[in-house]
Amino acid sequence: MLVLADDMGALSGRRPFPPTPRPEFHAPSDAELPSLDTPIRAGANALKLVAVQAVLQRARARLLDREPGRVCGRYAVRLGLFQADVETFVGRFGSMRTQTTFHRWLVGSFATGFALAGLGWATPAVADELADAGAAVKKAEQEDETANVELNSRAMTHAATREIARSEQRRSEDALEKLLAAKEALEQKIAEKKPEAELAAARTLVEQRLETMRAVVERLVPDSFAHDQAAQELMVAQNMTQQKGIAIRTAERVVLELKAKAAEKSQADGAQRALKELTAAGKALREQKAATGAAERAVAALKVKATEKSKAEAARRAISENQALVAWENQLWAEEQRYRMQQTVEINGGAARIATKLAAAEPDQARKKKLEKFAKTEGERKAAMAKLVAAKKAEFNAGTAKVYPSRAAALGGLTPLSSKDWNYAKARHLLVRAGFGGTPQEVQKLSAMGPYRAVDHLLQFYKQPAANAPLDITQPLLTDPFEKKLRNRFLRGRAAAARQSSESGQASRLRQWWLRRMVQSPRPLEEKLTLFWHGLFAAQYSVVNNSYTMYKQNQIFRQHAAGNYGALLYAIVHDPTMIRYLDNNKNVKGQPNENLAREILELFSMGVDQGYTEEDIIQAARALTGYTYDNTSGGFRFVHANHDTGDKTIFGKTGPWTGDDLVRLILDQPATSRFIARRLFEYFACGDPKQETVERLATVLRAYNYELEPMLRNLFLSEEFYDEHVTGCQIKSPIELVVGTLRDLGLKQVTNYGALDGAIRQMGQQLLEPPDVKGWRYGRSWISSNRMFVRYNSVAELINSVPQPNRQGVDAVALLEASGCKTSGELVDYLAKACLMKPLSQDKRKELIGFLGELPQKPDWAKQRNELNEKLQSVLILMLSMPEYQMA
Repeated sequence: MLVLADDMGALSGRRPFPPTPRPEFHAPSDAELPSLDTPIRAGANALKLVAVQAVLQRARARLLDREPGRVCGRYAVRLGLFQADVETFVGRFGSMRTQTTFHRWLVGSFATGFALAGLGWATPAVADELADAGAAVKKAEQEDETANVELNSRAMTHAATREIARSEQRRSEDALEKLLAAKEALEQKIAEKKPEAELAAARTLVEQRLETMRAVVERLVPDSFAHDQAAQELMVAQNMTQQKGIAIRTAERVVLELKAKAAEKSQADGAQRALKELTAAGKALREQKAATGAAERAVAALKVKATEKSKAEAARRAISENQALVAWENQLWAEEQRYRMQQTVEINGGAARIATKLAAAEPDQARKKKLEKFAKTEGERKAAMAKLVAAKKAEFNAGTAKVYPSRAAALGGLTPLSSKDWNYAKARHLLVRAGFGGTPQEVQKLSAMGPYRAVDHLLQFYKQPAANAPLDITQPLLTDPFEKKLRNRFLRGRAAAARQSSESGQASRLRQWWLRRMVQSPRPLEEKLTLFWHGLFAAQYSVVNNSYTMYKQNQIFRQHAAGNYGALLYAIVHDPTMIRYLDNNKNVKGQPNENLAREILELFSMGVDQGYTEEDIIQAARALTGYTYDNTSGGFRFVHANHDTGDKTIFGKTGPWTGDDLVRLILDQPATSRFIARRLFEYFACGDPKQETVERLATVLRAYNYELEPMLRNLFLSEEFYDEHVTGCQIKSPIELVVGTLRDLGLKQVTNYGALDGAIRQMGQQLLEPPDVKGWRYGRSWISSNRMFVRYNSVAELINSVPQPNRQGVDAVALLEASGCKTSGELVDYLAKACLMKPLSQDKRKELIGFLGELPQKPDWAKQRNELNEKLQSVLILMLSMPEYQMA
């Protein structure tokens, strides 16, 4: 703003303003052009650059000299543009640097402070090493600060020259358009044989436009080269700053390694002491000599051992955090450099394009040749810079595989699967478990993404279009006030039946709507999680008898599917369906009803016997008093008159707690994160997980304040999720069996979901109707002798008669055509790949190939379509009736 004020003073005549000399236009030599490999030669000479103030001064002078009448507005705009650009640059990295300032201070202070203070494990040698490492950190930080000052200067220079180059390109295009328009007008006048005076005026205008264009070119070329030079200098400064940041992290890691080494030694010493004390306690017990004192010393030694182990683990996690930050910073630098390089590509491309047009309009051969050379130079620079952009993009994409393992280790999460172990089988496992399955083409697409992009593709489903499945649903019909006055009991029943029939019909449409979403949605994980929450926060329609509130609850599950568990738990205590199902509408001051409070603790959040008492449940019920619903609107209501406002003691904390406070207190309990982690692992992976696995997932959940997405990412990327005892070991629920069959075969245009709903109900599962408040029991509960026959028959009926537009049953010939298979063996392998989690045994493969026989030649498929379709359907039914297909 001070510079702008000075400019205004110059314009008002209060001080003279010297004109800026313009450089003569000439084609630069190769030596004059900035080199693309300058960043590689990043050294002291490369960093001796023109100060940004000088660049701004030149830009200001040039603007004032060229357009004094518009300087204030134009210069203010340009100043704002590059100032905003610099602020954006600093903002991208400033926040990251600010977040790590305390961490760096702590590491540096640790070496010079704690070591010299003489901690128990810090021997003199270790203290000296820590002091040296701390000094190295401080030195690296000082060099980093210097590099950042230089970087900010280069960023401002680049922003200024970039905006000037863009402005000159616009001016050049404008001058060229005016010249071409003048030439066209002259040619038109010549064709119309206008008077000579009029032609002379037109020729004069053309000459004036040509001179204007040449004057603009004199500014375009040097300004473009100035931008190219500034871009190269910025790349040098970015690389230098990046290296200084790496140097800091490297120095910090030395400190952390020393700390971890000392902590591990202390842990080993503690283990030795604990073993010694335990041995002494055992001996004292056998000899009946001072057994109590020996036992106390042994217990104390064990506590010390546990503490030292915790310190050692924390020290190792700090090293992993350091590695994660290095990888993440490098990834962010790659993205920042790609962004800046892309800007240079656009500037170079624009300059080359405009110069080519200017050369075509230039009659002077010498000038034309110079413009053509300039256009060629800018085109070459654009191509070279575009290659660097592609390289930086690839570097950024590859960075995730470096960042995530260290981040997971720093958080204490599960170890991720190595990218080299990712393949088609694991992609199918992911799609089946985190969705309902998919065609071989869909699995192959997921496999090609690699594990990180594949998991994010499913997990970040909010980036995918929502399912196109509208549902027209209304609130239940209210009881007619005259209904009770009907004298005849039969007539009263008939009136009530009409109302109830409307309600039950809407509930049926709700189930079919949800099935349609599961089959068609581009967000399969969203629906799979909605089904999980429906089973965890179980409520039965037969009890609630309100399809409208059941629909609203279903939408709550979908809204919070992979969101925040705490937010979902808050929503549940306000959910009319759950309040009605667990009778909390009867929970009033003085007469507490414990149903909702008990189930929230035992089934929804913490689990049974997790440290709370019966008194905690009673007090939690008091906190939930007054939480009810409005039967007319289907909305939540809080009736203060029915709420117990007295103090309650829950989990040892006393206060006038409400139901919302109860949720907060529950989220503070460590058992809550472990409960949710266990239930999600059992649902997506397998039952009876190791305690360490549960604890690691719970740690990630707590670290992100109950955000589910990071924990689910850790689960779906983990080695445990793809372990051989997890893959192909889950028995499919009826919903997974039916929906998975349709998605595996690509049958998403089903026209009658009522038939699917009926088939699923026959197999023992019905949406909106879990067996009780504990939800469905997964696993072997789905399998019995009777249910197996129902499952086989239902799948066969699905293959033969699934309702689709213009046909009934699976068009197996269309599957054959889409697969590209030519032989029976290829077709059997394709169907096995589409439907089974593990390869067919050789005996079963031969049996299916033999049953299918030789396929007719492809030209004959149309003639034999019906016969071929029947045989292919039979093979498909045989394959889907195998025990292997019952497993996911």
